Amino acid sequence: MAREVDLGSVIGPKGDPFTYEDFTEEQLAALKGPKGDTGEKGEKGDPGATSADGVSYEEGTVKDALDALKEQMEEVLYEAIQIASFTNNVNTVEMGSTVNAIVLTWKTNKTPTTLTLDGEGIDKSLTTKTIEGANLKSNKTYTLKATDEREETATKTSAITFLNGVYWGVGESKDSFDSAFLLGLTKGLQSGKAKTFTVNAGAAQHIYYALPSRYGTPSFKVGGFEGGFAKAATIAFTNASGYQENYDIWKSDNPGLGNTTVVAA
Repeated sequence: MAREVDLGSVIGPKGDPFTYEDFTEEQLAALKGPKGDTGEKGEKGDPGATSADGVSYEEGTVKDALDALKEQMEEVLYEAIQIASFTNNVNTVEMGSTVNAIVLTWKTNKTPTTLTLDGEGIDKSLTTKTIEGANLKSNKTYTLKATDEREETATKTSAITFLNGVYWGVGESKDSFDSAFLLGLTKGLQSGKAKTFTVNAGAAQHIYYALPSRYGTPSFKVGGFEGGFAKAATIAFTNASGYQENYDIWKSDNPGLGNTTVVAA
């Protein structure tokens, strides 16, 4: 009968796993094989190809995606042409005057692709234009039009307006009036009858207010009280620029009102 052997008493305990660091330098050198032959050179890729996994920039979906992104960015960054301001150096002038030199000035948010003034093309890089010898004697409106790269347009106008004046001030009591009397008062160019002004009427002085008859009949407030004025005369008035039209002259009922604010409406 065979004799039973206790293997546990023969086989020792299991050791730690063998690792790369357990090799000596000589053992590692012995494991290194001879250098292999140089591999064959790969084929040259297509010119301009900037792809990964066979997707070409020139031919594949990468270019389409980038082009689409570029279009989206252009759309986000696009701002339509705008004319921020358009002004002239005259604005209002007395009727009977002649305007010869006009300076037009404007600002845009970007350089337009085309620019026109009253329908006539001008240099798109300009921001000002001087008109000499205009010989302007009546109202004139200039129109500036700018167009951008997407054919969007912006338009703005600048006007020169001819007006006659209203006149106010103080003077002695009078029964007859002429152009010289009105020209001695303070003048304000305006298109209507409304005016608020302050004067200082001495003991023998009345307050006067004169305006074109076509402006209509004004109402008055003196020191917060309504009334206090009556029409003194209507004359054919010739202004300082030689223009003539009928004017109504209004006179305060009482003299010597001192420092007074008058509201004409």
